[in-house]
Amino acid sequence: MHLGKPQVRLWYQETGRLSDDIAPPRDFVLWNTIIGEGEAEEAADDALFTIEVRTQGQQFVRRPLTLSAVDGRGKVLARRTYKSVLTSDAGKVVLPLWVRDVGCAGTVVFSAGIGVEQQSFTLEFACGE
Repeated sequence: MHLGKPQVRLWYQETGRLSDDIAPPRDFVLWNTIIGEGEAEEAADDALFTIEVRTQGQQFVRRPLTLSAVDGRGKVLARRTYKSVLTSDAGKVVLPLWVRDVGCAGTVVFSAGIGVEQQSFTLEFACGE
């Protein structure tokens, strides 16, 4: 079992669509996304965090997988734990975490972990005049 590349996509409020992936290594400017500034194409205050899980063929992994988004002050913005994971015949599944009100949250650490395998990265959701 292996964790693939995590992704984060902004939820655009005007059209109801998701942005392209903004997770590192991409250097996406998240300045005032709540009003559609920075590199955001529209106003966006929510985000979808996903992680791909890969196995050799279809497998039922009986270990919990946890996704979380935590701000710089340690406040949990969102967390979801999957008690187990079932991958497809191709050995793949993508699991989501919806993160609300992230547009001006400042530093946000996105983390995914299952067993000893952990991944995390930081995005800066800054706001100001």
